[in-house]
Amino acid sequence: MIHHIISVINTQLNEFIRNELNISEEMVIVSSLMDIKGNANMQIENKVCLFLQNIEEEKIVKSGGFQANAGMAPPMYVNLYLVFAANFPDPNYVESLRYISIIIEFFQGHSVFDRSNTPMLSPNIDKVTLDFVNLDFNELNNLWSMVGAKYIPSAVYKLRMLTFNQNMIREDVPGVIQGIDALGNIATDLRDRLLDSLDTKPKEGS
Repeated sequence: MIHHIISVINTQLNEFIRNELNISEEMVIVSSLMDIKGNANMQIENKVCLFLQNIEEEKIVKSGGFQANAGMAPPMYVNLYLVFAANFPDPNYVESLRYISIIIEFFQGHSVFDRSNTPMLSPNIDKVTLDFVNLDFNELNNLWSMVGAKYIPSAVYKLRMLTFNQNMIREDVPGVIQGIDALGNIATDLRDRLLDSLDTKPKEGS
């Protein structure tokens, strides 16, 4: 589900930027800033990098009134912290500021994603909202220390809220079982037809 909602937001944001700047190129990429060895990711040069900073469990909405069936855990609600980092090295530094401005503008007008304005949204997601996150200097320093990179112009948004429950895992199971049952029924039907044809086939000499 996490990969789905981030991809959806990335698609919507890229479409907005293409329309605003009249370009065809996708300027926002879902990727890490650094590779596994700690080197700069060259694929995001002169691009905006969208990456997941943190996953946070939402405690406030936990309901003690949840009626669970035997063996079923209550839903888990999580928030995501998303970072939009504009990686435009000199002499294109001003472009970084330009794209961060466009991103802030986009979320000012598109802070809510639901099925009415985002048809591609997963059936498991009713609605998510994105809020700008204010970071003080210490928090900003901790963020970029964790990322392992020097600061570049960026904006952090809190996405709330995704709901995880066991039903999401079981959604695909009935379809698989039905598919197996259907194949079994087809095989049985073919077998019966074959037997019937053998029974009705005229015997030699009769």
